[in-house]
Amino acid sequence: MIVARCFAMLLCSFATATAMADAADRAAIEAAAQRWTQAFNTRDIVEMLSSTSDDVILLDPNSAPSQGHDGARDAWQKAMKRSNLRLSNKTREITVSNDVAWRVATFMLAADDVTTSTSALEVWKRVDGRWKLHRQMSAGVLSRTLVRPQPTEPRLDTPTN
Repeated sequence: MIVARCFAMLLCSFATATAMADAADRAAIEAAAQRWTQAFNTRDIVEMLSSTSDDVILLDPNSAPSQGHDGARDAWQKAMKRSNLRLSNKTREITVSNDVAWRVATFMLAADDVTTSTSALEVWKRVDGRWKLHRQMSAGVLSRTLVRPQPTEPRLDTPTN
């Protein structure tokens, strides 16, 4: 009976410690993702690259894969040249497994008075104790051209009543 109680207490302590570590990892990844977004909006390529692993890969359906810091730098600089593109993002899910995590996010892309949203799946990797963006698979973050709808196009987000 004593052994069973000790085992139950040990198991409970382990579960609590694991949950606390998982929450801390999620918070660190969320903070890193927001720093990356802020760096994009301020056009700070150095900060963006410091947030990525050396072998980062960016995947977007309308452009070739970008690999490593040089490829990421080129892709992000090209994306930043599109008018005054600004990003914001909202995390929908973060799952941590040891030193790797994935994050599902919604990105809001805004330029001038046009705004659209897209989704991304990111893989984060713990490198020297820091969470770094390792893979980013997005639908249009790197390549989407934001175009104001023509006045003759129906506005689907406006009530008809």
